[in-house]
Amino acid sequence: MILKKKLLYVSFILVALSFSISPTFANPPDSGPVRQSENTKLKNGINVILDLDPSSLLTAIQIWISVGSVDEDETNSGISHFIEHTIFKGTKTKTQKEIAPEIEKYGGIINAATSKDYTFFYTLITSSNSLKALEILSDVVLNPEFPEQEVEKERQVVIEEIKRKDDNPQSQLFEEFYSQVYRESPYASRVIGNEDIILGLKRVDLLAFHNKFYTSNNIFVVVTGNFDRDKVLELVEKYFGGLQKGKKPKNKLLMYRPKYKKEHAKKIIKRDVAQGYVIMGFPAASINSDEQYSLDLASYILGAGRACRLNKRLVEQSKLALSVSCSFSSKKGPGLFNVYGVCDPEKAPELSNRILLELLDLSINLVSEEELNRAKTLLLRDKLYERQTPDGRAGELGFYIVLGNGAISEDYVSKVKEVKAKDIKKVISKYLVFPNMPTVIMTP
Repeated sequence: MILKKKLLYVSFILVALSFSISPTFANPPDSGPVRQSENTKLKNGINVILDLDPSSLLTAIQIWISVGSVDEDETNSGISHFIEHTIFKGTKTKTQKEIAPEIEKYGGIINAATSKDYTFFYTLITSSNSLKALEILSDVVLNPEFPEQEVEKERQVVIEEIKRKDDNPQSQLFEEFYSQVYRESPYASRVIGNEDIILGLKRVDLLAFHNKFYTSNNIFVVVTGNFDRDKVLELVEKYFGGLQKGKKPKNKLLMYRPKYKKEHAKKIIKRDVAQGYVIMGFPAASINSDEQYSLDLASYILGAGRACRLNKRLVEQSKLALSVSCSFSSKKGPGLFNVYGVCDPEKAPELSNRILLELLDLSINLVSEEELNRAKTLLLRDKLYERQTPDGRAGELGFYIVLGNGAISEDYVSKVKEVKAKDIKKVISKYLVFPNMPTVIMTP
């Protein structure tokens, strides 16, 4: 009964703090017709996603691998990222000079990125040279040689990258935050690894890890823009059709949700910084939950644009923060909902308390239709912008399918438009960690 009275009292205060968020927003516009992408599966399980746009002058080719830092352990932490660095250094049939320089000769770009859930390799090139680019990128991903000399060179590059991250206050802030939120979960591990482990990894380790995870059941090939569909499928079959299936062990800790105790909730870091930094949040829905649409909208209601709640209340009105933002990131396991703020150092503790109250408000009170429509309008605008380029569209398709829910890219707009005010309240109240929300504060 006492707890209920306290919550009612907090609710009363939050309602009293509320105000008109923004001018009236019309119903969110339709993002326009979405081309129906074609999903073909080779006999060995390789997924090929094609999204043809004859009006484009470019072709984006992306190869997504369902392997990242969550698939590593204490003996090889950072190996996925290390492989990403060394994979362009030569194949069984190509030297390093015949890879990136060859793509650039045709006016294209080639690169890669590693995350906690995946690694992906991509090229963007003029459509007339798309088949050549597909041949080069496929060879790079499937047949890396990992030359000893190049492995040693890239080892030093990766170690320097680790040192720069360790020296960067912002990087430390986010690394500590992930550790606070995910704790024993593999999502707490660093994508980049640490220096001692990187120093100990050998060429044979890279080859073994590549052979284990770069298998047909873990690879997704995405081609968007302007291309010859039949020739692309023919080449994908040629390069990937003989690849064998692998056995990726299921990570039982992937869906792990920590229990937060008061003594673990907040961490304060002292660094040589001029401002105060606050980041706080909680694990929420996984990629296979429809709740992610409400979570995306909740992040826009709180932290997108000058008219969002946090900017109005914490930056413009109370002057507590210099800037504030909010985001939800989808993952195979629990996604991450977080709020990030920059402030004068002495205001950091108060800012973190106010952010917590704003989140509590979202879990207790319904948002207005104006707020909800504003969030939908901005979110669909960003989605439409993402789809305007071949590489943006490929990134959307690849991201969702490698996480395990490729249907999202086709359903996203309609699902977002269906979200109601009660859904925002429901999803935040379900996942909100109160009062012991994981928080990291950095001050001078």
